[in-house]
Amino acid sequence: MQDIKKIALLNPIYWPAWCGFGLLWLITRLPYPWQITIGKNFGKFLYLFPTKLKHITDTNLQLCFPQLTLPQRRLLAKKNFISLGIGLIEAAMAWWLPDHKINGLYKIYGLEYAEKAFKKGKGIILIGPHFTCLEMVGRLIRKHYTFAVMYRPHKKAFISYIHERFRKKHYVNYIPRHRVRELLKALKNNMAIWYAYDIDAGIKHSVFAPFFGIPTASLTSASRIARLSNAALIPIHFYRRDSDLGYDVILSPPLENFPSDNPVVDATRLNAIVEKAIRAKPEQYVWQYKRFKTRPAGEKRLY
Repeated sequence: MQDIKKIALLNPIYWPAWCGFGLLWLITRLPYPWQITIGKNFGKFLYLFPTKLKHITDTNLQLCFPQLTLPQRRLLAKKNFISLGIGLIEAAMAWWLPDHKINGLYKIYGLEYAEKAFKKGKGIILIGPHFTCLEMVGRLIRKHYTFAVMYRPHKKAFISYIHERFRKKHYVNYIPRHRVRELLKALKNNMAIWYAYDIDAGIKHSVFAPFFGIPTASLTSASRIARLSNAALIPIHFYRRDSDLGYDVILSPPLENFPSDNPVVDATRLNAIVEKAIRAKPEQYVWQYKRFKTRPAGEKRLY
């Protein structure tokens, strides 16, 4: 990673990115409400242009909410980009602000479910969706528990370096998805694992299960890890409050009779949990991701 850092510092192509990080750091010095306002305005500005992110967002919303009219989907997309802009500022806040600056910004519901699961000594798997406030909520939960984060390394080494550089400041362990032994070791040590389930990892590690009524490539690894570790699988979802000032984190009871002997049944169950959380606050979900990229044999591409 140090070699990547040196290349990034010396290569002029990365200088604008470093300037952007510097600007984000300066924004985190401002009062919290000002930061949120800047994030909103950045999201509004980003929405004005016909970017690839906007195309992906529009496609996903059309697929998942066919009952909405075109004006309704456009309004939802605009709100989503505003949330995305706030999320960028929140990520900077999560990376750089000291604990005393974020105390009092959140409330966690359902901690008793995690406490009870930890008493079994098998660790817990927190499973939930990618919302735009994920970076901030991850930082906040770290104040309560020692936990590890499963992640998929970015294809671009520079971006992967940035992610690891800032997240490792606050997360005790940061485990790439392919290091299953390291993950099982963390669970054996009775740690919590944050597992964002809603990604497209291709057909090799997935089965097709319904998600918003669409056959979707869905990971089988959650079932496999739960079976190997006997860890409790606890759904988690989290939202930025409607006032945009603070966060609510909700832990649900551990899943019973999970995993089953059928990976499609398990994936369908997990997709339903994620979908329910998204439907509660669809404007806060990261719709800019190609969730339906992998298609069943014979189906045309959606993006």
